[in-house]
Amino acid sequence: MKSLKHLELWFRRQFNRHVGAQRIPIVVGHPQQAIPIGTAPRILVLRQDRIGDVLVAVPVLRALRECYPASVIDMVLSPNNIAARSAVAPYIDDVIIHLKGLRGLLKTRRTLRVNSYDVVIDLMDNASSTSALLVSFAHSRYAVGIDKENRGVYTHVVPLADRATVHIVERISRLLWPLNVDPATHDLHLEYPLTDAERAEARRTVREPSSKKKIFGINISGSDVSRMYSEAGIIELIEHCKKHHPDTEAIVLCAKQHQEMQERIAQATGSKAIAPTPSFHSWAAIVSELDALFTPDTSSVHLAAAFQKPSVVLFVHDRIDLMPWYPYLTTCYPVETTSGTIDQIPIAEVIQAVDRCLGDL
Repeated sequence: MKSLKHLELWFRRQFNRHVGAQRIPIVVGHPQQAIPIGTAPRILVLRQDRIGDVLVAVPVLRALRECYPASVIDMVLSPNNIAARSAVAPYIDDVIIHLKGLRGLLKTRRTLRVNSYDVVIDLMDNASSTSALLVSFAHSRYAVGIDKENRGVYTHVVPLADRATVHIVERISRLLWPLNVDPATHDLHLEYPLTDAERAEARRTVREPSSKKKIFGINISGSDVSRMYSEAGIIELIEHCKKHHPDTEAIVLCAKQHQEMQERIAQATGSKAIAPTPSFHSWAAIVSELDALFTPDTSSVHLAAAFQKPSVVLFVHDRIDLMPWYPYLTTCYPVETTSGTIDQIPIAEVIQAVDRCLGDL
């Protein structure tokens, strides 16, 4: 296994050293038919990173499908984000799961070559050696990406928008320009498909049939421990909600690995604990039935946006050149720290944001 890993790293280094050395891409600064692909092209979209990245890609795929209804649109995902496949399913034909390692690279290469795409669209707005490899493997006539360090791998690039002021949804939507798609004329709201039965089941889980209270979901789980608020802080927050917002019921939500912490919080506050869901899809259904959501900086932020739910979100905003991934086009009450970790945010600031959110419901 170690020898395969070393070989993969060597291959990546060699590729990145030479990628695009002979190519100067065409810069496309506004919607135009820069790529003559006809009305039924075979399109490959790359988004092999995290779950949140898949959720914010939905508006791009929706606009692409609306403008090219006869096209074949496939998408490269990975084990890290395949759980969010349902989000993009209405707008794509197939998913290619890219696995790490040399064997994964070779398998993906074979699949991309066989599928013979007309154009590859790389949704990454930072330079990715994996994306560069996948673009090369696809061997398509055209490749579209954001103008960045590995620009030479693309045939066409769009200028990188200011990452400090332009939301990620709007930044990546500009990748549609070379296909003569103007994102300004399309609805860029996020969405997530659920059936009536799935929402009804989630409603029974989070709400008591006779209760008229609004449901405030408090998600304690972050992507890692540095993106979680303290147990004591969550308890203080819930006690505050019970005292000052009696028309609202705070329920405690979490991922499976934080269930013990969830149970301690629920016991200390007399709150309802919702058992961890078996899938991301069922988690999405739970979020859809909340009246408001409290969460650290996770993919749940974008689910709140997909269902137009107001949210209180804790962010680490330690880079002035990069906007946090706020929920797009949805009411949000962000609470931020510019250094350290989320649990260093003063509880007074968290409570103030929650008061504003619940007061506006």
